[in-house]
Amino acid sequence: MSWLKKHNPQISWEKHTLVFNSLYCSNNCLTMPTVLELKAVKEIPVPYQEFSKVFLEEELSKLLPHCPYEIAIELLPDAKPQHGPIYSLGPREDAELRETIEKQLKAGLIQPSKFPMASPILFVKMKNGKLQMCVDYWCLNSMTKKNIYPLLLPQNLIKKLQDAKIFNKFDLKARYNLVRIKEGNGWKTTFKTKYGLFEYLVMPFGLTNAPAAFQDMMNEIFQDLLDV
Repeated sequence: MSWLKKHNPQISWEKHTLVFNSLYCSNNCLTMPTVLELKAVKEIPVPYQEFSKVFLEEELSKLLPHCPYEIAIELLPDAKPQHGPIYSLGPREDAELRETIEKQLKAGLIQPSKFPMASPILFVKMKNGKLQMCVDYWCLNSMTKKNIYPLLLPQNLIKKLQDAKIFNKFDLKARYNLVRIKEGNGWKTTFKTKYGLFEYLVMPFGLTNAPAAFQDMMNEIFQDLLDV
């Protein structure tokens, strides 16, 4: 809020624009009022075209090899394998379920499973109207040893931006799927459907330690930038 108060931009939700024409911006940030149009980039900018391969859909859906950044699911000493029910799904959800399973099998993200511990699945409606399959890992999470690796504090990250003039960000598509499940741990992620049992080879959304494992990987990769 302090950054917005200092720069006091004029926001037009109708036109999707930000106008920085405050006295503070004129003296400290910009030489003249600038309008930033919020438009989606449909083509890869020239400076990044040499890395165009990483933006290809087929590259994003490939199973990554094992690496040091993997998640192990450690169960509590008294944990006993349990299995959840199959939730009732509608025709649209059934169709989405079949498509999701076929897509993830083809990409190598999941594989058939026969283990006695399985979690149910359900669907969540996204803002764009599409359905997203989610595994209800409540039971698994309750018997998982918690990873206490610290997450970054949002307020500290925002403070670092208050005097910046140039901003850059990147988004990791299906970011949790970039982390492999450690060998021998995949059976714990087994989920049940009307089409059978399947287990993940990559870290799915919904695991209690997923945020900590992902933060650990990001901190290791960007170690030299953490204090920038």
